Amino acid sequence: MKWTAYCLLLCCWMPQAFAASLCPAPLRVGFDNWPPYHYYDDGDARQQVHGFAVETLNGVLARIGCQANYVELPWKRVLHEIELGKLDMAMEVYFNEDRARYGYFSDTYNPGRTLLWVRKGQHYHEQDLASWLVSGHKLGVTKDYFYGDEVMALLAYHSAQVSTVNDEQNYGKLVLGRIDGFLGDMLATPWGLKEQGLAGQIVPHGKPVHELPTFFLFSKKRFSPDFIARFNQELAAFKVTSEYDAIWRRYVSPELAK
Repeated sequence: MKWTAYCLLLCCWMPQAFAASLCPAPLRVGFDNWPPYHYYDDGDARQQVHGFAVETLNGVLARIGCQANYVELPWKRVLHEIELGKLDMAMEVYFNEDRARYGYFSDTYNPGRTLLWVRKGQHYHEQDLASWLVSGHKLGVTKDYFYGDEVMALLAYHSAQVSTVNDEQNYGKLVLGRIDGFLGDMLATPWGLKEQGLAGQIVPHGKPVHELPTFFLFSKKRFSPDFIARFNQELAAFKVTSEYDAIWRRYVSPELAK
């Protein structure tokens, strides 16, 4: 009887012990300020980092007994520190071959949808970006943002109709009628519009223009493929929980949550 109880106790203890051994110290997670993915909340006296990517990562790490320390740095420096092994990982990273040289990518956790945003009440019969541009409408895009090869080629072809500025400038230009729409991220745009007091005045139009999934990136100097496999296993399990669903719905507009 005592042996049976001991075996049961050992079986219960082993997963937690194994999990703890994966992260002997909190992971150093680099980030830049990009709400609602990762940001400091001015109303939080504890100065904790918030956001969709942060809450998703914390949820997965909790399943394997790990914790995170968040380090705010300029984005290019975050990537450089990961390459050197001075940071453990980063969030909300797009895949490219150069980054794969020094980092392991997790499975994706965010579809990374780009939408066409227009003034509320302005109706367009064109449901895709190509036909919308062919009709002569003026489009705003974000400086230094990559929308995927197909969309970038489309923008180059219609360059006379395309205005390249910063996100918040697109909001103002659309309200003033200087452009007819702009391309914006599914989560970041509603957040930015709310911050500018424009929530409800600018709405998404048509189907998503492009999807460019994002990943967690781990330094190859800090992690093994076995750790990434375990992380991905727990990420997949976490994504089907009610906790993940609540996180998603907390950061995405109700009309886009489906």
